[in-house]
Formats: sequence, C-alpha cells, structure tokens
Amino acid sequence: MTPIRLGVVGLGLGRWMVETVKKIEGAHVVAAAENMPARLDGMGGYRAYEKENDLKLYEDADQMMDDESLDAIALAVTPKHRRALIESAGNRGIPMLIEKPWAGTVKSGRELVDLCNSFDLPCQVEFPIRCMPAMVRLRELLKGDLGKGWMANANLMMGWCPPPEAQHWDPENHNGLLNECYVHLFDTLAFLLGKPKSVFSFGGSFRGRPMPDAAAAVVEFESGASASLTCGGIGAACADGGHLLDIWTENGLARVTGTQWLPDTLEWALREANKSTVETFHAPERMTLMEYNMRAFFNAVRSSAPVAATPEDGLIATAIAMAIQESIFTGNRVAVEC
Repeated sequence: MTPIRLGVVGLGLGRWMVETVKKIEGAHVVAAAENMPARLDGMGGYRAYEKENDLKLYEDADQMMDDESLDAIALAVTPKHRRALIESAGNRGIPMLIEKPWAGTVKSGRELVDLCNSFDLPCQVEFPIRCMPAMVRLRELLKGDLGKGWMANANLMMGWCPPPEAQHWDPENHNGLLNECYVHLFDTLAFLLGKPKSVFSFGGSFRGRPMPDAAAAVVEFESGASASLTCGGIGAACADGGHLLDIWTENGLARVTGTQWLPDTLEWALREANKSTVETFHAPERMTLMEYNMRAFFNAVRSSAPVAATPEDGLIATAIAMAIQESIFTGNRVAVEC
C-alpha cells in the first residue's frame, strides 16, 4: 500500500483529523499548519505537540506546502478562509479533503465548486456519516432489494449550541448552526434520496441565538421522494446526538439507529416479509468520526476511485441549510437552488 503523507491546516477541528489518521494504516500526518499558536497552549505548546504527534508544525500553510512532500492536504478551516488555501493546494497539485460546511452562502459555494473543478485533482468534502458502513449498506439496499426511497423521517439533535458571539453565527462565515452542524443530516438525506427540490420549515432561536438553532422541515426531492426532519442544538448533553432515520421504499422499509452522530444498526424488511433483518456495524469513536471518510479519501488519492463526497455535494447540503433558514424567516416554501 502506497503510504500517504498528509498535511493538515487548522488545529481546531484539525486535531481530530490528526488523531483519526493514527487509526488508519498507510497514512501519516507529517505536518500541520496553525497560525494561532495559543490554540496549542493547553497541550504544552508547539514543540510538545510536534513531539507527541510525530509531525512538523508551521504557522504558514503555504510554507508547509512548499517545504513538505505532501500527497494530500486536509483543510480544517472555516469557510471564509478557504478559497486562498484551495488555490494554493490546487496550484501545487495537492489533493484536498475539505472540512464542512462547504460555504457560508450558496453563491460563495458555487464559486468554490468552480474553483475545485478547475483542478484535475481529488477534492473531497468531509461528510463522514455517508461513509459509515451502516449508511453505505443502506444505499446498496436502495439500489437493490429495497428499491428507491419514497419517504423518510430523520432526526439529529445535540445539546451543544455555540454562544451568541461565536463565529458560527457570522453570516460571512458558517452562517448559522443549521449550516455549521446539520449539513451532516442534509447530506445524508441527499446521499440516499437524490437532489433536493424545495423545503418548507418551521423553527426558531429557542436558546436566544442570533439565527435559528433548531428546525423542523420537509424536503422535496426531484425523484418525487420527500423527507421530514428535525435538527438543532436544543437537545441534552447527556444524550448528545441521537441519530435516527426511517425510510420507506419501493419494496419495503429500513431504520438506522445509533448515538452521537454514529449510526451502527440497520434494520430492514421487504414489504411482504415475516421478519425484519437486523445488521450491526462498527461505528467510529466520537472524536475520530472521520475515520471512514478519510479512508475513502486516501483510496481516491491512491487510485482513480471517485471521492466519497464531491464539492457539488457540499454545495447541495449548504443550499438545503440556507433554504431551511429562509423558510423559517419567511414562512414560505423555498426552492433549493444549487
């Protein structure tokens, strides 16, 4: 197996990526770039972090890309800092794993899609749930015995909700909690049911945040399928996550369950069956939930295999988030324009 030399930009969420790669054979984080050294003070500072993780730290991402022989790079930075880094990596011919959310707005998201597509390189969006074995198996069933999805009901709630002053509410950056966190759920539904067409939603700022912190919505898909969903930061920390998906299909039904964003059980049945089938899967740990997503990315880097989630997939998830938010504000059904 060809070893992958990975660089990571941004050691906020990027620290999770460093830990995740330790679980993956044939890959190693050889360098990381972080322009806020104080972020590592709680771990002994730069030198201690370098030694503990067997990597070299840089304060400048471009210098890291110039000095290191990287096979790939993970961009764990916020949306408004992303364009220049994509250009730098693309111009150097370095394949990219790009953190969600894809963009803060649909317009900027389209521009980033065009930018990524201008390079003949693997560019994958970090959507780990679609790569977890339970979801991969469900999609196989939808293409096989179960047939296409007709209706779905999904839930993803957390107890965590960022404070009002956090960058998550910045319209020029994450543009709200629904786009920051729940694109995971929106992408999962698009992964299973296809391209979205419109949404109608209710919700509000229940915990006093600048933008909606929870939503109940119905999504219409071009295939004729529809999905109802609830999501937001109004859960409880002791029961964080609560991933649940029910889907009714052409030939039967399926249910995926798990905790903390980590689906691990799939129950399904054909319509005339006397008994359902229950399949269980290994789910990654909470702090290394990117494991299967990163494995798929490394496979795409090594071979001609397609990436697990494209820039277009990232744009679709952000477009759903923005449409849900607009529907809450206006009370109208909103087209998903992506």
